[in-house]
Amino acid sequence: MTGTHTARGVLATVQPTFMLPAVGLALAGGALAPTVSLPLAAAHAATVAAALYTAHVVDEYVDAHVRGEHDPVLSATAATAAAVASSLGFSALAALLWAAGAREAVAATLPLWALAVLHAPVLDTHPLSVTVDYPVGVALAFLGGYLAQTGRLAPGVAAVAALLVVSLSGLKVSIDRLDREFDRTIGKRTLPVLLGDRASTRVGAAIHALAAALVVGFVAAAVLPPLALVAGVVALADAALAVAVAPRWSVRAQMALAYPFTAALLAAQCASAGCVAAETAGLAG
Repeated sequence: MTGTHTARGVLATVQPTFMLPAVGLALAGGALAPTVSLPLAAAHAATVAAALYTAHVVDEYVDAHVRGEHDPVLSATAATAAAVASSLGFSALAALLWAAGAREAVAATLPLWALAVLHAPVLDTHPLSVTVDYPVGVALAFLGGYLAQTGRLAPGVAAVAALLVVSLSGLKVSIDRLDREFDRTIGKRTLPVLLGDRASTRVGAAIHALAAALVVGFVAAAVLPPLALVAGVVALADAALAVAVAPRWSVRAQMALAYPFTAALLAAQCASAGCVAAETAGLAG
């Protein structure tokens, strides 16, 4: 490949669809703190981005050069070099966070690199891990953002992270329904491939219903304030969409609803415990 093609391939493997939610939630986690250090927030977000980029170039290497699932956008050499470079960048940023005293954030962020390098060769081959690894990574990015600012984990923040894992896992099942026929041809064992379309639809809806039930449970236990119940209503809407709407439109709607679901949880935690955004908007207390 020419230098121009390599540069284009490097940019193509950024994949903002996956990168931006994780980086955004890393910043959102930091914004839930009472005070925010912008350098720490930026360093942590960059660490998350480096981990995500590592995952993307490892995916490119495995999917294109090992399994032959698609035409490569990077040569094997370029993909390997990009993975090494992003891993070194991740390590340097993690060391910077450690030196700055954000050691709890580093502990939450180091698993992201493990998820990155294991996703394509290992986690992408099992129906459970292929469903939950990205949601778990997003939740870890969120927790790390908060820990970078506070050094301790608040129960409400942990609850929000758990709910993100559950809700995004339900969405992932629906997304995998769209790719079921292709995944079957390459031997990828997603839940829709393993269970069939109808059963996996019910599983996806049940996961969203579980998210709604967990919201109610966290509110009942006073871990989250009543405002979080808005997220429970959104989760029930996701469950209904999973079973009542054609897969492509269902996925689009569930992806759109992921934003109000997350926003309701963040607003509830922020207004209850106090954070920079709440103080700015006069919502705390």
